[in-house]
Amino acid sequence: MKKTIFSLFCLSISFLLLSVHFAFGKPKMGGTLNVGLHTSFSTIDWQSTVGHPAPHVQSNVWEGLTAYGKDFTAAPELAESYKSSSGGRVWTFKLRRGVLFHNLKEMTSEDVIASIKRWQKVGPKGANLKTTKIVAKDKYTVELHFKDPFGQALLLLLGSDENKCVIMPKEVADASPEANNLSEIIGTGPYKWTEYKEDQYVRLTKFDKYVSRKDKPNYQTGKKVAYLDEIIFWIVPEVTTRLAGLISGEYDIITMISDTEFERLKKTPGVEPIKKGPAFNFYLMFNHKKSPTSNINIRKAIQAAINADEIMAAAIPNPNFRVIDPSLYPPESAYYNFAKGELYNQNDPEKAKEYLKKAGYNNERITFQAISTNAFMTRIGVALVGQLKKAGMNAELLSYERQTWSQKRRDGNALMMYNSGGNWIDPSLYQPEFTGTFPSVETAFSDPEVDEVFKLLNEETDKLKRIKHGKRLQSLFLEKVATYSFGHWYKMIAKRSNVVDTEGNLSLGNLTLNNVGLSK
Repeated sequence: MKKTIFSLFCLSISFLLLSVHFAFGKPKMGGTLNVGLHTSFSTIDWQSTVGHPAPHVQSNVWEGLTAYGKDFTAAPELAESYKSSSGGRVWTFKLRRGVLFHNLKEMTSEDVIASIKRWQKVGPKGANLKTTKIVAKDKYTVELHFKDPFGQALLLLLGSDENKCVIMPKEVADASPEANNLSEIIGTGPYKWTEYKEDQYVRLTKFDKYVSRKDKPNYQTGKKVAYLDEIIFWIVPEVTTRLAGLISGEYDIITMISDTEFERLKKTPGVEPIKKGPAFNFYLMFNHKKSPTSNINIRKAIQAAINADEIMAAAIPNPNFRVIDPSLYPPESAYYNFAKGELYNQNDPEKAKEYLKKAGYNNERITFQAISTNAFMTRIGVALVGQLKKAGMNAELLSYERQTWSQKRRDGNALMMYNSGGNWIDPSLYQPEFTGTFPSVETAFSDPEVDEVFKLLNEETDKLKRIKHGKRLQSLFLEKVATYSFGHWYKMIAKRSNVVDTEGNLSLGNLTLNNVGLSK
């Protein structure tokens, strides 16, 4: 199996490198970029969600103290610098001076503090920021104090590509104490939020007073140039409509295309498909609180029954876009490893039946939840249910529209669920969901051994030692069946050939459109 994994990994990385579209030379200043999005917004409040398309849009509007660079390590964004002291229990952030919000108010410490406190209350990732106090040392200096040491993971957490601690004016944060209920959208980014028609479109316009960093462009940080006058994100759920619009020129960029569509567009004049990294993880989210998946032997039975090759092939038919591996972390991560790989992809229905017998399983129903419009989730669900039925389990797939699915994954009624989850580039990014502190009951997982590993990860700054802890975390996850990672897959988008991406941002993470424009 390791030979197969390695071959697929090499193929995937090679293809990713070939898919990065760098356009040298500058695009023209001005123009309108039209983007066809694959889904509507469950919320426009980026502090409150990890779900797309909010990060695609809002990454152009908002900024945070830190951001992800091209290698998906943290780099300063609104912070000029940062340092830790007192053994990692105090972090000091020096703010950039002269940064303006879209209402032309200068950003100061009070705005940063109010934004962090709101994120702690409403953010899926923010809930894990357990500060003892946050203080302003002066107008441009903020200190975060912790009871326990917090290492480099803090920088990744604040700048998370999925649920970022974006900075807003204090008055907006104070007026919006509840999740998904922002009074206004006012950021510091190169584009400002101008118009929103629910389920139709979002219009962003260039912020002429934008204050950019001066250092080398680096994905979400470094120097940013707003080439475009405006960006319009159109909500276009039907993939055929998005494809037709791209080919006709109605849309300049479209999101979420399939592997077959990718191959088709490679042969279509005037368009370019793009493979986006880092790879995403398909994984099961077990409910550890409710029967039957609260029983570890039931979870081990599911683990033993799964044929990951079959499931990933069903979800992503083209092998160029999938990696069959047991890793919690994507191939692009320094933490990528095959620890406890013998527990992965077992494809052993008889062994599964033995675990069911140990569990005293009595044909209890095991349900899986999918988003009805998400083809990947549906394909996985169908294949998974078939495999578990073969192993003697009463498995069922339930499909819901996105908003209902989002609610149900948090109401604790589902026995088990799966998600086309995040690009967990660093092990610490798993912490909010797997330490018993996540503000939902979708996993209810809590384990002292796992908690200790997260503590070590937070305290440690040495990269090699953190890699060792990350490997231990993966071993524990597989041994305790905290979750089940099917493997990794690459998102695919497409653009018109006249879209100039000077820094290769379109091949990375969110749809970050700084340094992207139209050809002259």
